[in-house]
Amino acid sequence: MTTTRIRTHTPDRQNPDGSTTIHLKRCCNGCGQHLGDVADWDVDDRGELTDVRGECGHCLPLVEAEAAGCRTWQLWPRDIATVADQIDRLRPWVFTKGYWQEVDGKLQVVGLRVGEGESRVVAFFGDWIIRDPEGRFTVHSAPKEAQR
Repeated sequence: MTTTRIRTHTPDRQNPDGSTTIHLKRCCNGCGQHLGDVADWDVDDRGELTDVRGECGHCLPLVEAEAAGCRTWQLWPRDIATVADQIDRLRPWVFTKGYWQEVDGKLQVVGLRVGEGESRVVAFFGDWIIRDPEGRFTVHSAPKEAQR
């Protein structure tokens, strides 16, 4: 039997003395969208934040894909080299290369190109790269309001 958890959404409250009482908020650890108030189940026995992507309408498909055996990577500028290296090491071999676009008049890397030819996909920073069990790649785009 699974327990349904209800996440509250308590608004900030102005106090008579001019101070504000707030409730700590929890965001999705996949895309950053606000989910509601922090709850007891958000911290595990080791004091680590739990994975709440399953509560997020945008990230739930990623959780379901992982449960179905897919491998996922979230792409950020700080770890593009790590993601590219992990994908390059897959067998059969997969081609990756930085994806460049003009930004403010300068060419900059804005994502990662994965694969070649018709099966090629492009993931921008903040997006999720998904490899299904058959070796096909797709991209789950970051929501506009969550892109950093």
